[in-house]
Amino acid sequence: MDLRERVVAAVDGGMTQEQAAVTFRVSVNTVGRYLARRRNIGSLAPTAQRHGPVPEKRQQLQAWLPDRLGAAADATLAEHVSAFASQRGVVVSAATMSRAIAALPADDPDQALTPRGRRRRPGRPLKSKA
Repeated sequence: MDLRERVVAAVDGGMTQEQAAVTFRVSVNTVGRYLARRRNIGSLAPTAQRHGPVPEKRQQLQAWLPDRLGAAADATLAEHVSAFASQRGVVVSAATMSRAIAALPADDPDQALTPRGRRRRPGRPLKSKA
């Protein structure tokens, strides 16, 4: 932000875009972009970068799952998928449902650590050796 402000202030002070580019070691196109951004938007601040779509399905699924698992803990993945689609109107795959169930936090605090003391991934039960 500081560089952007100094570049624009230099151009406003009478320096050409080419001179400002050399002085601040940026390209002439960058100086032009800064000036155009100030002219069009009124601010030199960069836009916030968003990496990928907002995970709306996952948020809905994570909110819905705890009550569903309490009511129908013995249901299959396909039954959970169809119930979610009928109640929320959102279609998810069985794999998405499986990942969402596995990502839920463990109910039992003893399940949170492996026998060696490492943190277990949420939703993964301990394997019993029978």
